[in-house]
Parts: sequence; structure tokens; C-alpha cells
Amino acid sequence: MILEFIYEKLDVVPVFPKIAHRVLQMLDDPKTTIPELARVIRYDPAITANFLKYCNSAYFGPAQKVTSLEVALSLLGQEEIRKIIMLSCSAPYLNQALEGYDLSPEELWDHSMGAAVASQILAEAVGFSDRATLFTAALLHDIGEIVLNLFVHDFREELIQMSQEGLSFTEAEWQVLGGDHAIIGSELLRRWEFPEEIVRAIREHHDPDLFIQSDLSALVALSDIFLRELGIGIGADGFRYHLDDRLVKKFDLSPQKVLQLIIKVWQEFQKIKESIAI
Repeated sequence: MILEFIYEKLDVVPVFPKIAHRVLQMLDDPKTTIPELARVIRYDPAITANFLKYCNSAYFGPAQKVTSLEVALSLLGQEEIRKIIMLSCSAPYLNQALEGYDLSPEELWDHSMGAAVASQILAEAVGFSDRATLFTAALLHDIGEIVLNLFVHDFREELIQMSQEGLSFTEAEWQVLGGDHAIIGSELLRRWEFPEEIVRAIREHHDPDLFIQSDLSALVALSDIFLRELGIGIGADGFRYHLDDRLVKKFDLSPQKVLQLIIKVWQEFQKIKESIAI
């Protein structure tokens, strides 16, 4: 079975950096101090550089140049620290070309980062409180594509033909490969010891019967759809995913509100793209 062979390929993907899990655990402890965080983070030069880059960006607008990691951390709230850690550690996975999906490195990164941006705007609009978990789930929602890319290329014409005949690209993946990038991504994150709610959201974000039962999964699905509506990083599957009416009803969003939110996502995406270009 192709799916079993695909699962074997998960072990060749480098493990998600332990520093991310460690810092997130520390942030969950109210006793953690800025110097303690800095002592852990400073051993990763790339992440340290990203904190300083963000704090010195026009988007953040510091009064004077920030040159110390401790100062950078002290200027940021927990939510911003979490975001930069996840963006920094996810970049090596989400900043690569996926030929099987017709995605350039920039397109994959833009779509992933854009979905994370959209998730925060949606969270505020619908009153969803766990914004940090939602940000991570939205950022990593298509992580399974980096594994399936090894197989999609060989079946690309068949997949596209099926989707042109009425199937979504995800449905075509199931028929041809025995699974889709959502189920592969969720298994990858499970092996990387991500929280169960994030694993579940990744698994469910293309399955309407499942994502409609969970606010987190539904918001990840909606974030993804918003980016596809904007044409950001859509690749080979193009516009073959559509806004499910049940998502709109679940969060009581009028057509006018949906349009307003999509416009806001586009504006925020453009505003911060350079600031967090990691």
C-alpha cells in the first residue's frame, strides 16, 4: 500500500528542533524569567538573529536599535515570542520548493505564514482565546506536503485530471495515494511530539465532517481557505478548495464580514511579510 510506504518516509524528515518545544514549555511556566529564556535561545544563532531582526523592523518600530537578545525578549510579549520561535523553527521545512505541487519556496512559505496571519485575525473576530495554539496549527497545516511531494510528482497528471473532473485535490490524493497531506502532516507532528489538539487540527482541516466539530480545526480550515481565495501560495491544486457554508454558519459570519476579513488578511499579510521574512 502506498500510504504505508509514505509513512516509512516520515523518518527521513529531520526532527523539529527541540529548542522550540523547550521554549514553549518555559513560556507556559509563569516563573520563567527573560534571562532564563535568553540562555536557551542564544545557543541558536539563527533564532537569535530573527528576534533582533523583528524587533528592529519597521513593523515593530523600536525607539532605538535593539542589539541584545534579552532586550528583544523583554520588549516582546509571550505571544510574539511564541510566534517568532515557531516561524524560525518552521522556516527550513516551509521554505523549500515542492515541484509536485508546483510550489516555489516563496509560495509555500507565503501560504503557510499567511495562514498563520489569517488565523490571528479570525481568532480576534470570532472570540477564540487560544491564539498561540491556533497560530502554530495554521502555520504547519500543510507540513505534510513536504513528504507527499516525493510521490505527488509521479502521479501529478492523474491527480490534476481527477481534480478537473470534480474532485478536490485532497480527494484525488486519497484515491491515488491512499491518504492526503493532512493525514501525513498530522502523523509527522505526532511523531515530533506536538500537542494532540494541533495534531488533530492538521488532520481535520480538509475534512468538513471533522473540522466542523472543533473550533480550532475549523479556524485552521478557514485560514487556509482565505489564503486560497487570495491566491497566495496555491500551487497545483489552485482554486479547487471552496469555502464550506458550514464554516460561515459555525462562526456566524455574514458575506460582508467574510469579505472584510479577507481584505484585512491581505493588508496584514503585506504589511508584515518583510518584517518576518525568515
